[in-house]
Amino acid sequence: MKRYASHFIFIPGYGYLKQYVVEVKQGSAVSAFPLTEEIEGVEWFPGVIALLDERDSSSAESHGIFQKQKDILTEVPESFCKEKLLSGLIPYLFYPFDFTTMQPADGTRRRQLL
Repeated sequence: MKRYASHFIFIPGYGYLKQYVVEVKQGSAVSAFPLTEEIEGVEWFPGVIALLDERDSSSAESHGIFQKQKDILTEVPESFCKEKLLSGLIPYLFYPFDFTTMQPADGTRRRQLL
């Protein structure tokens, strides 16, 4: 299992989690928790890690999923844990990212975190 942290974790339809860790197993996100202290084995990435399903991952920039929700969340929504997290969401790193508009910036690249 791998752990990744970033400035923000984006959950389509819900919003952004500030400074969270995503645990990834076999390419899919299996849990998320706050980054409250330095944790061994957590790899830090600048930018945003978006948890996307297959449909969203192929067209994240073109369909504007980042425009749908700009809320900053204080915790992982319970409904998200029950409905989505166990369905095999794929973590993608978006960097650089414009934190003023909470949108990908010109030149933003997307990379799947395995």
